[in-house]
Order: sequence, then structure tokens, then C-alpha cells
Amino acid sequence: MPGPRDAAIVGVHTTHQTRDSGGRTGLSYGLEALRGALDDAGLELKDVQGLFAQLSGWPNAPSEGSGYYAMANWPYQLGIPINWLTGAVNAAGTGAAAILDATAAIRMGSVDTVAIVLGAARPAQPTGKTAPWTWNAHEFTQWTGSITPAQFALVARRHMHQYGTTPEQLAAISVTIRNHASINPAAVMFQRGPYTVDDVLSSRMIAEPLTVLMCALVNDGGGALIMTTAERARSLRKPPVYVLGGADQLSYPAYAEAPLLKRHVGGDFSREWVARGFAQAGVGHDDIDVVELYDGFAIWALMQLELFGFCGEGEGGPLAQGNDLELDGRFPVCTDGGCQAFSHNGTPSLFRPIEAVRQLRGEVMDLCPGWATGDHTYDRSICRKVRDPKIAFAAGMGPPTGGGNFCILARD
Repeated sequence: MPGPRDAAIVGVHTTHQTRDSGGRTGLSYGLEALRGALDDAGLELKDVQGLFAQLSGWPNAPSEGSGYYAMANWPYQLGIPINWLTGAVNAAGTGAAAILDATAAIRMGSVDTVAIVLGAARPAQPTGKTAPWTWNAHEFTQWTGSITPAQFALVARRHMHQYGTTPEQLAAISVTIRNHASINPAAVMFQRGPYTVDDVLSSRMIAEPLTVLMCALVNDGGGALIMTTAERARSLRKPPVYVLGGADQLSYPAYAEAPLLKRHVGGDFSREWVARGFAQAGVGHDDIDVVELYDGFAIWALMQLELFGFCGEGEGGPLAQGNDLELDGRFPVCTDGGCQAFSHNGTPSLFRPIEAVRQLRGEVMDLCPGWATGDHTYDRSICRKVRDPKIAFAAGMGPPTGGGNFCILARD
């Protein structure tokens, strides 16, 4: 039984995820998501004491060039005092990392209730070819054309050389993830499948060996998640989902430097942090029922399976070709369609734990006629609900190698 000051997730919401925002701002999406998550929890704005926010822009902030003023504008605009206020420094910090920070604040008694909010609408694409956040203006990357897909392509080639990973294996994990989105009415890529390995391999090449169907979406949208104490959670509208543990590690400046396969001073990247996070949660890999990876690219999804210990190093490709990642497999992965097909709004990490919460609660939108009341057919041509999940893993990653973060969640 969780202790009274343990942390619980009590509300989640995602806005409509779309390729065309119609001029909406990140603030607009964020406020919509915050209202929806509070309503889901049965709470009001005045209940919020802590705020973790990531927006793509705040119109008419006192200073557009300063992140401080945009953050400081929250209590003024919302009309409530904020006792704990922070924000993400990058997209990977908006999900599991924020949940772990909020858990610490709740456990130490700094606050009782925290809202984690994200909202993003794409700025103009200067090249017309790729999202602006894929271009890093660092002196050692910009002139080489080292955009994000190219960095992940380098990692993919190295993985293929070292372990024998094949294009078919890269395609296989994208097929699994995208087909989950095809039966998710909330996904940007709803009803765009089902896909086959041949479909993925024959799609347009982006950065060899990565085709367009091995890469994340570019779209707009928002999401929010509400956390509070376990004691308070028991009296609220929805069954609580508890934070068991997790971990975070940053190994080098993601995207500003070429992807590293070893530490720059030599030797492998540490994986001790992964073991520490599982030990903190008190669970093993075989206890995990749902795996929500940060699947920005097919190769990164495969490598996360290895990094997090769901398989051995170099075994991600063969794992993807079997049935283990399917909805009835050992480790159902990216059950909403992930970054590749549900949504990638430039800062999508919070979508991973939100989907984990929905699976644990049994609130899974799909094509089953009775999904809204929790009645699922488990016919995998229309149903994406995992059978009776109790523990979920949600990752939020950044660099192509070496680090990231995750949290482990559980229902009663």
C-alpha cells in the first residue's frame, strides 16, 4: 500500500493532435490540456500548487526572448500562486523527468498537487523540408548538415555493422508501432494502415537507412498530467496510478555534437542508472506489462529496448521481428502509435506516460464499439488495449545514444 505522501497520477488529457493548428499557439494547446486534465481528476485550478510547463511560445509575454518571463507569467495569467515552478530545458525533460521531479517535490512536502503541461505549434519551416527543431546551429553540426535524422542514421549504420541489424528489423518495429496508431482515433496517423515491412522499406528515403515511415511525425498539439499525494488521490474521480520509481541520465549535449557510441573519454556509457531505477521501483523487467518508448526513429526504439534491459545488446532487431512487441506479446510497445504515428509536437515526452496511464486505467480509445465504457473485444484488427496491465514503463529520450529517462507506474 502506498504511503500517504507517495505520488499518484490522477488526471491526464491530450488535445487534438494535428498537422494544421489553424494558427493556434503552444499556450492555447497547453491551457486546453490543463483544463482537461484537471477535469479528468475532478480538481480545480485553485488546487494546483506546483507547475512544470513546456510551451513552444507565450504570446505577449513581457519578454519573448527570456524563458524566465514566460515561466513567471503562469501565476499571473492563471490567477493562482505557484509554490513550485520549473520547466523543461529540452523535449526529453517534459515526461518521465518531470514526473520524477514532481514526485520528489510531493514526497518532501513542498506541494501536494502538481500540473505538468505541454503545448506546441510548429513555427515556420525555413527549409520547407524538415522541422526547424531538427536543425542545430552549433558550429560543429550546422555546416555539415547534421540534422537529427542524419545523426540517427549514423547510429543505425553502426548498429547494423556491429550486430547485423537489418533494414527489415528496423521496419518491423515501425510496422508494430504504426499499426497501433491506425486503430487509434486520437492518432494523427489514424486509419493510415495497416502497414507491412515492405511498405516501410519502400517509403521515401530520409537518411539512409531510415525511410520516412521509420521517422517521427511533425505536428501540433498539447497534453497535461496531474499528480498529487496518494492520500488525496484515493478520494478523487479516477483510480490513481502510482509512481514506483525511475531514473534519469544525460551523457552529452544531444544533437549539438555528433552521436557518440562511446564516452568521449573512452569506455561504454553507464547503464547503472537503469538498474537503479528498476531497483527503486522494486520491479523487474518481466513485471512490466506495457512499454512506452520514445520512438523518434526506428533505430532509437530498438536501441532503447537494449539500453533499458528488455533484451541483450544487439538483440533489439530480432526482438522486433517476433511477436513480443505486439499487444498480446511480452512487452507491448508504443500502444498509441508513439512519436512515429500518434504525435510528435516537438516536445512529446509527456505523451508516453499519459498513454501508460490510460492503459493502466483501461481508458483506451480504439475501434471497439464499447471502448468508452471499458468493453474491449481484443480483436487486434480493431482493439489496442493491453489485457489487464498492472505495471507500465514510460521513457523520455533525447540523444541518439547514451542517456535519457524513464518512470515506472502501477495501478492498485
